[in-house]
Amino acid sequence: MSALGISQVAVVMGSCTAGGAYVPAMADESIIVRQQGTIFLAGPPLVKAATGEVVSAEDLGGADLHCKTSGVTDHYATDDQHALYLARQVIGNLNHSSSNAYSDYLSLSSTISVGGGPGAAEKIPIEKPRFDAKEIYGIVGSNLTKTFDVREVIARIFDGSRFTEFKKMYGDTLVCGYARLYGNLVGVIGNNGVLFSESALKGAHFIQLCAQRRIPLIFLQNITGKLGNFASFSCLK
Repeated sequence: MSALGISQVAVVMGSCTAGGAYVPAMADESIIVRQQGTIFLAGPPLVKAATGEVVSAEDLGGADLHCKTSGVTDHYATDDQHALYLARQVIGNLNHSSSNAYSDYLSLSSTISVGGGPGAAEKIPIEKPRFDAKEIYGIVGSNLTKTFDVREVIARIFDGSRFTEFKKMYGDTLVCGYARLYGNLVGVIGNNGVLFSESALKGAHFIQLCAQRRIPLIFLQNITGKLGNFASFSCLK
């Protein structure tokens, strides 16, 4: 469905068990509520029956696990209201016009296999960044061995200094998200340290989403290297 331009967004406010666990896992973007939403193929009773291990639903498939460790979910919500707010942000970054995207898809589905196109979101008024772009010189500096938070650079480039981050808690050495540049929706990818395997998976997922939605990408590259699984598990820095 996603390849046909029909986006799927999942908001996990309760338990997604067995077959239901595949819905958020296969969605384009998924949101999960802390201490409330869970995703697993088998719940705590079945785990205890099969292995004898006693585990809580939150530890087995809660928001912290899936947003920080497994990467199954993309956005971490503190409550239902926050989850719906995040869902509105996700929908706002689909790169579709609210008025004609569906009709455009119906008329062009035989020739267009990805999202965006004529139904793409309209350009909005241009805003200046809230922070002075000249401050980037002080943030980045001339010392190549000194790290900096790429989010500080992003805040000084894009419209209104607004940035909707994707998978913020997973693979945190790569920052991905949506912003506006001169009123146009863009995807942003910026290195925030050494790349790990989780960061690479996150980046690949985000690039795929932007390709399907026809959202142009802006790369802020400051690559210092990449660590493989052995180095990652050995906690090498």
